[in-house]
Amino acid sequence: MPSIGRNDPCPCGSGKKYKNCHGPIDAERATAERKLKQAPDTLLPKIMDALDRFGMELPAALGTFWNGAYNVQDIKELDQHEDRGSERFLTWFAFDVADELGHTPVQRLIAEPEGLELTEAEAQVLAGWTNVRLQPYEIVEIRKGKGLQLRPLFGDGKLELEDHKAAKRVEVGEVLITHLVPAGSANYVAGAAAHLTADTVEKLREFADVHVQDLRRDNPDATPADLIRSRSYIFNHFVMALPREEQEIGKLDELVAMTRATLNVTAEQIGFGSSNPEQAMPVIRETPDDPNVQDDPNVQTEADVDADSDANVVTGAIDTAQVFETGGPSNAKPAAARSSGDDEGQDD
Repeated sequence: MPSIGRNDPCPCGSGKKYKNCHGPIDAERATAERKLKQAPDTLLPKIMDALDRFGMELPAALGTFWNGAYNVQDIKELDQHEDRGSERFLTWFAFDVADELGHTPVQRLIAEPEGLELTEAEAQVLAGWTNVRLQPYEIVEIRKGKGLQLRPLFGDGKLELEDHKAAKRVEVGEVLITHLVPAGSANYVAGAAAHLTADTVEKLREFADVHVQDLRRDNPDATPADLIRSRSYIFNHFVMALPREEQEIGKLDELVAMTRATLNVTAEQIGFGSSNPEQAMPVIRETPDDPNVQDDPNVQTEADVDADSDANVVTGAIDTAQVFETGGPSNAKPAAARSSGDDEGQDD
């Protein structure tokens, strides 16, 4: 649409010049929109600084997010082991970890913003972040020089991601696992995003479905939306298990199988069982030397589980998982692929 000159007739048909009619109104609206879009750049650091209010909840959350690979003693060295590890964890902690009343730190900051010293634009943007969670988004369309159109992998609708740099590094059909925060008429990546190539998407769906089925043991009506609200950390577990080489793609099968077996054992321990014995998942027993157990194909021993446990520590592939840094509008940069736990491939 061509721009309207100040001295042109106002499009509203009033007969006045644009500068004397809707020009000032449109200029004020554009200024307000610009402030909203800039707000995440300053709002996110304020949220990170306020997380010390919730420090008692951090140790357990850290173990959950990293699937037991790290504890609170490792937090200072976390970035040495995981690309942007501290930022990934703290962003998830802020948006996803609920207290006993079901309120996340962001939700509690929205309710009690004292001390944040928010601008009017920041307060308006923060109010729209109450339901933001870590989840996967499929890339539907790439708009060069503008950004991406995304669709929640486990949801409806389409969202605009305003990030022209990210648009240069992705392809349609790939997936971003991230926190997508609205600001004004657009959305931006909060913290970091894992970039998954299209060949991993079906395994991600299968992995998530295992968890949804587990939720349905307690709540038969559970949906992927319930999974995102209660177990969004599993998406980071999936990223941690991404193979480094194409020939290691079977590691994702191991992750799905191991998750299914583990959740089944947990369910049995609290009194749930399969209603169809023929479809029962493998059961872990503590008696691997029992001759009645050794020949049962539906039983996994502790030794079997130990042998398969590598599925939980496989690192991300150079071409399969990237982590994007972002601080707001059009500010994404690619980070190095994950390494095997040393400094190789890490940011300086």
